[in-house]
Amino acid sequence: MNYRLFASLIQQSRSGLVAAAATLLLAACGGGGSDAPPVAVATATPAPAAVPDVPQPYLAGSEELAVYTLLNAERNRCGFGLLAANAQLDAAARSHADYQIINSRNSHLEDPRVAEGFTGVDPETRVRAQGYTNAGGVTDEFAFFTSTSPITSVRGLGVRAIRLLLNAPYHLNGLMSGFRDVGIAVRSGADTGRGANGAFVQLNAAYKANVGPQQLGATDVRTYPCEGATDIGRSLSNESPNPVPGRDLEANPLGSAVYIAVREGNSLGITSAFIRNSVTGLNAILRVPVTAANDPYGPCAAGCFKSHQAYIVADSPLQANTPHVVTITGTNNGAAFSRTFTFTTES
Repeated sequence: MNYRLFASLIQQSRSGLVAAAATLLLAACGGGGSDAPPVAVATATPAPAAVPDVPQPYLAGSEELAVYTLLNAERNRCGFGLLAANAQLDAAARSHADYQIINSRNSHLEDPRVAEGFTGVDPETRVRAQGYTNAGGVTDEFAFFTSTSPITSVRGLGVRAIRLLLNAPYHLNGLMSGFRDVGIAVRSGADTGRGANGAFVQLNAAYKANVGPQQLGATDVRTYPCEGATDIGRSLSNESPNPVPGRDLEANPLGSAVYIAVREGNSLGITSAFIRNSVTGLNAILRVPVTAANDPYGPCAAGCFKSHQAYIVADSPLQANTPHVVTITGTNNGAAFSRTFTFTTES
């Protein structure tokens, strides 16, 4: 079974503009190619509070519950805030996943000429059709798994998809942004009774325009992964749009990605970055940090990296099941910061 991560699409209602969330560089010093240890040593990100009780609207044992639980746990650990499950967004996610399976498509957009299961051309239209009105922003994220034979069970695909998406910079951007509500669907041809053999893990997150997005504090610098994160993807072999245009990621995969964010409206600068294997003591070779200044898909109205966001990524897969120490220095609205934390790659 193969998988594909398809570019997140973020639609911002207030601007009326839609852009393919350029899933994923900056002429700043960094890269971490040296074997020397990083000069800066900083305190780790403070441990988050315990995950508060949140409603569990999904069936026990369901893939949707597994996705919801994992995504909220990771957002909470790293200080990005919890998402509330929303039945209207669930319905939008489910209908779009089914539309794609029935019609053997993979796109954020639906075609009214392909009528069966059609609920709206774009994500905002589809969530509005299910009763989620006055959206200030909507993101459409999905991973799909292909198979030469029908997929009779989606068991485990939800968590696998989220782990893959969390190591894909443009999807990571969408999954850690300031949305408040979320809808989730994990669907296959066994659910629709016809259509493509594949399975879709579909997620729609949104917030109401009159409430606004979740915001970080004025001096906050958050990352994903962050201190104590485990099972972090060590390799990225498929994402659309391609973080490195023209590079064949299947033949030449990237490694682990780290997302950095400050408060929306602030300006984030990355001065240096290192990812060090704590077993060998060697630093991974990193690509140049990506910010709004050098995002190959920017500037755009919505979806690509903005002035308050950045990411770093290893140029090749990291060692499996191994702690890696990350040190990042930079500026948040001109104020210097330094962050050091440890994550462990998947086995």
